[in-house]
Amino acid sequence: MNDYIPWQAEIVDIDIESPNTYLISLKPLEDVDFSYKPGQFVMVSVFGLGECPISITSSPTREALQLCVRRAGRITSGIMDSRVGDVLGIRGPCGNGFPLERMKRDILIAGGGSGFATLRSLINYIVDRRSDFGEVAVAYGARTTRDLYFMQEYKSWQQSGVEVGITVDIGDESWKGNVGLVTSLMDKFRLPPGSAAICGPPVMINAVASKLMERGFDHSEIYVSMERHMKCGVGKCEHCNIGPYHTCQDGPVFSYDKVKSVL
Repeated sequence: MNDYIPWQAEIVDIDIESPNTYLISLKPLEDVDFSYKPGQFVMVSVFGLGECPISITSSPTREALQLCVRRAGRITSGIMDSRVGDVLGIRGPCGNGFPLERMKRDILIAGGGSGFATLRSLINYIVDRRSDFGEVAVAYGARTTRDLYFMQEYKSWQQSGVEVGITVDIGDESWKGNVGLVTSLMDKFRLPPGSAAICGPPVMINAVASKLMERGFDHSEIYVSMERHMKCGVGKCEHCNIGPYHTCQDGPVFSYDKVKSVL
């Protein structure tokens, strides 16, 4: 597989996750060896418009390749305006994912906003390999109830022994759950120090990481998925530098001790 040439994939299903976010399922139209890890991303091209990076939302333990796309610009709008049967270009997988072998222990997963789309891949991987991991807790926060992703999956995660906590910044009359920041969920979990995975805005990543370290988590065992403006996906364009690192190749998953000074 050539890192510079996209292969073609057909859109086979589209689910609406929120008013401005779609979950798109794809099927390769070419014989490609597409193996990936949770936390990696692909470069998605809309022919005639260009390409942009999108995190892989599906788990490699399952058949479909899924991408969670939020309308944010010209190319993401082009992806979301596509229909079932349309064809997109895919390059990748790109970057490094979560270190799954090191994380086979107790795990806390914390996501904020659209960053939770990246973590769904890891959660479903753990659910499908449940006996390989210890206790697992998921903390997820969104701005409003309309912005919550994957609501139909929470129950199945809980049935597999994953503790799930959900919060919103702004509740409404129908919301009976927690209102507040993701960190407000942390004290509800009695998870012992182990590994952690975080994805969200930098202020949320730092707040959650600080809370975890207060509880005995080592900063080298806290893994964060970083969002940067990635253009090439192969470490050539220098758009996604974080200190000495290229996010598109050295990341997007980093241990917190490597990037905490630049967050």
